[in-house]
Amino acid sequence: DKIKSIENFSSHKIFTYKSYYDVINFHLLTEGINMNEFQIWSTLNSGLAMNGLFLIGFSFLAWFSGRASVIMHEKGNANLFGKIVVSAFSLSSLWYINMQFSYVALGISSASHSMAVLKEESGSVSARGQSLIDNFNGSTEVPTFSLVNEPAGLILVIALAMCLLSGIWMGDSNNE
Repeated sequence: DKIKSIENFSSHKIFTYKSYYDVINFHLLTEGINMNEFQIWSTLNSGLAMNGLFLIGFSFLAWFSGRASVIMHEKGNANLFGKIVVSAFSLSSLWYINMQFSYVALGISSASHSMAVLKEESGSVSARGQSLIDNFNGSTEVPTFSLVNEPAGLILVIALAMCLLSGIWMGDSNNE
């Protein structure tokens, strides 16, 4: 019966929550069921696998953007419309890569939050659960989504944007 309520959850409502993890957690909480530690770990791993698949797809789009950037650079006299279209495609692919980094951070923070709530309600969690709470600042406050994630991810996205856009908009460095 509880599985049917999850299956009947409309797609409209799914997008009002921050992640797949929040949808499952919402259903379990509204049904009066608390997640146990195994469910928290399983949901986290499922979310990470899903984010990994999306990251592979968006990384392919970034690679394709790089190829288009090289073609624009080699063409030399590409028209302005073509440069704008390739730039927009490149930046949008990088936007979605950054979104995946943000969703990973949200998923881990949400799992850490759920583990902290479980610890507060039950009094204890396993050593791995405690490690998740400690390493990712788990608290009973619900984590929020942010597009500004860890510095290494931001440096990667900014560097990729500079590589792609410089290939489109800048000329050769030799003075021939």
